[in-house]
Amino acid sequence: MPMKIFAYWFIAIVIGLVFFRKEAFSFNTDFDVRRKVLLGLSLLIVAFNAWVYTSSTFDGGRPLDIASVIVFTIGNGVAETFLFYATFVVGEKLAGLATKNPWVLFIAGLACFMIYSGLIHGLFWIDLLPEHVNQASPLKPLFMPTQILIAGSWALSFFWYRDLPSVFVLHGLVDLTMILNVKFSLFG
Repeated sequence: MPMKIFAYWFIAIVIGLVFFRKEAFSFNTDFDVRRKVLLGLSLLIVAFNAWVYTSSTFDGGRPLDIASVIVFTIGNGVAETFLFYATFVVGEKLAGLATKNPWVLFIAGLACFMIYSGLIHGLFWIDLLPEHVNQASPLKPLFMPTQILIAGSWALSFFWYRDLPSVFVLHGLVDLTMILNVKFSLFG
């Protein structure tokens, strides 16, 4: 498991540093009202996700591995954000061949972002992570709508502000919630 994850992160970080070097190492300091509201709503969505996720998963009695918590939170938070935004840009570029309408560009970017997210989680992460979903949880039906809200808020952050650093942190918080609840080890 760990080598597949580390290889995935390596590829993601290379892609990110090649295509998003400027956005990754600079921070858009334009904090207009819209951005403040978006960041506030994004934090609320991430907090709601933590509640839903914690209530819908179990750890199988696995011990907490602090090194894995730290490495996974940072590594996946950065690496996967790069890939989400790479697919978002692909959608923007493809739609840009037909139109300059900003909402069409956004929707195309979001669609590609969500398709990639669904595929990577369905084809990669499900096979790597230990059993952890509590099928009987009354909150389980809220999981996918919450994920859609997360994707939408992160896509808007990128579309309007090209803000990667904030989403690195937000994604890291989602990953922190996941690993604290699933409790898997990257190192053993």
